[in-house]
Amino acid sequence: MLKLLRARIGGRLLRVIGARDDERGMALATVIILGTVLMLMSGAIVSVSVSGAQKSVYDANWNAAGAAAYAGVEDYQSKLANDNSYSRYGALGNTFSAGSTFVGTNNNPAFGLGPDSGTSATAWAKVDPSVATGGTYRYQVNNSNYAASGVLRLQSTGRVGNVTRTVVADLKQSGFLDFLYFTDYEIRDPALTSGCTAAYGWAVASRPNCTTIQFGPNDVISGPAHSNDTMNICGATFGSTVSSANPTAPYYATPAASCDNSGLVVTRKNIVQMPSTIGSLIQETRSDLTASTVPRPGCLYSGPTTINFTSDGKMTVYSPWTLATNIKGNPVTGGSVADGCGTPGYSSAGGTLGSPGGQTMPVVDSNLIYVQNVPQSAGSGDPNYWGTKTPKNYSCTGADGSTAGNGVGFPAKGEVAPSATSYGCTNGDAFVQGKVKGNVTVAANNYLYVTDDVLYADASKDMLGLIGENNVIVYNPMAATYTTSDTETYNCGTTRKPATCTRPVTTTHAGELLDRTASDRTIDAAIMSVLHSFTVQNYDADRNYPKGKLTVLGAIAQKFRGTVATTSGDTTVTGYAKNYQYDSRLAFQAPPKFLSPVSTTYGITQVTESKTAISATGANL
Repeated sequence: MLKLLRARIGGRLLRVIGARDDERGMALATVIILGTVLMLMSGAIVSVSVSGAQKSVYDANWNAAGAAAYAGVEDYQSKLANDNSYSRYGALGNTFSAGSTFVGTNNNPAFGLGPDSGTSATAWAKVDPSVATGGTYRYQVNNSNYAASGVLRLQSTGRVGNVTRTVVADLKQSGFLDFLYFTDYEIRDPALTSGCTAAYGWAVASRPNCTTIQFGPNDVISGPAHSNDTMNICGATFGSTVSSANPTAPYYATPAASCDNSGLVVTRKNIVQMPSTIGSLIQETRSDLTASTVPRPGCLYSGPTTINFTSDGKMTVYSPWTLATNIKGNPVTGGSVADGCGTPGYSSAGGTLGSPGGQTMPVVDSNLIYVQNVPQSAGSGDPNYWGTKTPKNYSCTGADGSTAGNGVGFPAKGEVAPSATSYGCTNGDAFVQGKVKGNVTVAANNYLYVTDDVLYADASKDMLGLIGENNVIVYNPMAATYTTSDTETYNCGTTRKPATCTRPVTTTHAGELLDRTASDRTIDAAIMSVLHSFTVQNYDADRNYPKGKLTVLGAIAQKFRGTVATTSGDTTVTGYAKNYQYDSRLAFQAPPKFLSPVSTTYGITQVTESKTAISATGANL
């Protein structure tokens, strides 16, 4: 176009030569106008070129700033993986971290705040520390809901040039609650099998005297399943992913040629290491630790304790041995009565933890209930140590008042205890039932018994954790041995003179359940047995009187495979038929202060880009 204009202007100039003055004036004006147009067009072309270059730079920085923001998320995940307690670190002074508690920044420049002056307090972390210039990021943490839900919120802002972008991520520990069904070993508890030594099937040539339990045709696992051991699978139905730490494909074993495992896919995952004790949880009942370590202490109860939840958001607790519901020191040097955990001791008027009927109080929402063994040593001042004394108006008997028991109703009338240690008088046993309204975890130093249905008042809001250091047991009491008297006839004559006589006869009855109906049991909870199993009490008793269906809505994690029934083919002969369903919320959150694996990673359950939180200068927007 420029060539065309020049040609036209040149032709016009040739024609003006020799023309009249008025014609020359008109031609000159035309030249000036056309020259101006040319200058404007040239300027526009240069302007468009510069603007395009600027936009190209901005677009590149915009994309790189987003990558830097995600690099910040990955950096924080890495720090959590290397130190499970890294949630303690952060910086206050910004809206996002409101309500959080921190012990410091651990010299992490990514926790910088305010305009960037190059100091450690206001610096940015580099995406690549080896590069002098390039992407940087800052992040802020909110740990205010971590104890209650197991979720950390992270706001990460990436910066490249003068461009910043922000993402917000929810991070949750990867662990037991990622699975509906988790086992460490696929064998029956060695404590019940003489001569069995625990070992992973894939790590040894054989496991003599151990009983390997298989997934059979009647088993339906409607959620993710994982075992650190080799699974024996024969036609079971899995409704989600199946994984094993077995290093050799196909990662599971088929116990018989007749097993139909068509369509079954098992993937390999690393070992998820179980803790060796729940002892770390008692820290959550200490009142002498900083708010950054224990923001809100839970409730400590000592000795056998019954907990009955009610749908109005309350619980009734009977715990005669409890003297202090919070402690301090490690080892324990003192304690106190915590608000919201009840009043220790006996009152003839009732309404205290040691009174018959116990004490009713609001659920300790978003917190932990820890039931410990009664301390057997005074130590340096443990307030729950009794010495040779016992609680007032209390005796170590069962519900009938004469049979040896734990003093809080077990064994029940007519019940025979499965073993001499089932209902120890000073054991840290929790007996739980009812309808839960709130979010709470109950952890027992010894056994945790589920004595009736445990249900959520609102399955979309309420959440319960049940942890036993030893077994978690579905209560299924068996009747004590009893006798009946009758008469029988017999031949009392001789061969020559037959005669019929009668005589008294006594029949001994044993092995009958107190409840012989095919009743169901439902448990809404995340369940964990750290050292043993989730099992049904007397699961193999009273043939021809099987129970109904055992429904678990939540998750089950156990050291060894617990037994809940015996079967013959497709028929349940004793115990309960399984109906296990995964509570999908557990993929995103956890019951309050639920136990985590010994070594874990943090997965992102949700990540979204948000309004930019920080400008390129470091100022909050």
